Amino acid sequence: MRGRPKGSTGTKQRKWTIEEKLEIVKKHVDEHISFFSLRDIYQVNPGLIHTWVKKYLENGEEGLKPKENKRNIMAHLYRKKSLTEREALELENFKLKLEVERLKKGYTVKGVGSNKEYVPTSKMNIKSSKN
Repeated sequence: MRGRPKGSTGTKQRKWTIEEKLEIVKKHVDEHISFFSLRDIYQVNPGLIHTWVKKYLENGEEGLKPKENKRNIMAHLYRKKSLTEREALELENFKLKLEVERLKKGYTVKGVGSNKEYVPTSKMNIKSSKN
């Protein structure tokens, strides 16, 4: 059996530099070395090489650059047990920005936790200030 067994955990994935990716891709594109031969030389999955080649052919060297990390930058603050004053303010600011965006789309939150629901503001019973 090649590679690591299915379901195995705890091993870090190797990070390939753009230069390493480019070297491997050029060996395939220019020298016509097969994915499987490259696997044996560089210990890299042939499917990954195929992905790199495809990206390289579509976008050149730019295609081999890693994507920007688009994860939620505030998620760590939600899980943190104790926040500094600055972190608490950042989190509050983030929550307020979310609320503003939700209201712009015409929704408000009613309830908490598992009872939370998003209610369109057009269906809410809003008292008028007129007498």
